[in-house]
Amino acid sequence: FSRLDNLIALHQRKCDGLKTVKKSLLEKMFPREGETTPELRFSGFTDAWEQRRLGDVTEVFDGTHQTPTYTDGGVMFVSVEDIATLRSDKYISRDAFEKDFKVHPEKGDTLMTRIGDIGTANVVNSDDDLAFYVSLALLKPREIDSIYLVYCLSSPFARNELYKRTLHIAFPKKINKNEIEKSLIPYPISNAEQRKIGALFSRLDNLIALHQRKDQRNKDLLFR
Repeated sequence: FSRLDNLIALHQRKCDGLKTVKKSLLEKMFPREGETTPELRFSGFTDAWEQRRLGDVTEVFDGTHQTPTYTDGGVMFVSVEDIATLRSDKYISRDAFEKDFKVHPEKGDTLMTRIGDIGTANVVNSDDDLAFYVSLALLKPREIDSIYLVYCLSSPFARNELYKRTLHIAFPKKINKNEIEKSLIPYPISNAEQRKIGALFSRLDNLIALHQRKDQRNKDLLFR
């Protein structure tokens, strides 16, 4: 039990340390408001960053506003609570999907929370059809790397932009589609720089998930 407790504590410390590193990098690898370059940057990139409206670099779409009729199978239906995995045990019929989703998520698109939780995003990594509720916004990239976009939306600058445009008097709070489109984000002109930033944060998230899994396995051992 002592050894297990030590292992659990070790993985918790590593996980907490990685989360601290990620938070610090989100503050330093994206420009602050009023600045054109980040504090930390990959070598070889010197161009000034721009500020772009989300509606200029992505196409923004709403999900369905109607609570669907769920079925035992068909097309997976995701909502705000599913953003971490984009997996759900809810399904709608193929007919309902084709009727209500003329535009739908495709591999490489981004889904972002817009009701209750604001601005948490994830990239669609499956070719399977996917339906989504109005609590999520669909961002189809035009001039931006999807993985970069996900982490960019977690930067202090982008989060502040979304916060300013959120209806806090609504319950639950929400941000309207047109306000998402007007929200500014920090934007490196080089697509290569975007990909490097996205890859760095992806590796950090993978390490965090690894230590969380190890921590959970060690806890499970206590009760086997």
